[in-house]
Amino acid sequence: MRKTILLAEDDEDNRDLVEFVIARSGLDLTLVSAENGQQAVDLAKAKRPDLILMDMQMPVMDGYTAVSIIKADPELHSVPIIAFTALARPEDKARMRDLGCEEHYTKPMDPEELLSLIQKYLIN
Repeated sequence: MRKTILLAEDDEDNRDLVEFVIARSGLDLTLVSAENGQQAVDLAKAKRPDLILMDMQMPVMDGYTAVSIIKADPELHSVPIIAFTALARPEDKARMRDLGCEEHYTKPMDPEELLSLIQKYLIN
């Protein structure tokens, strides 16, 4: 059964790289992309993804705000969110965990690590 991942990432090169990695993975996944937190919230409500990769530093609405809105929505609350960010200080990780992010993944990404993390949440 095809699973949907929502990628919220303002950097076009990072979006392209994640798209490439997922396309080449052979996994039955659909990737939907947002360029800012507001688009991420709107797409989450419209598409009901199975997993969200959320950059925390984006224009229009940051990932912190977007995660808070998504986790407050009863229909989206259970969707796992992975903070997909360059922020790696312990206090950043704690803040993301406190918001409801299940995981923290620090960029730059390693394709195999990212796929392993995705599989952890989507492949039973």
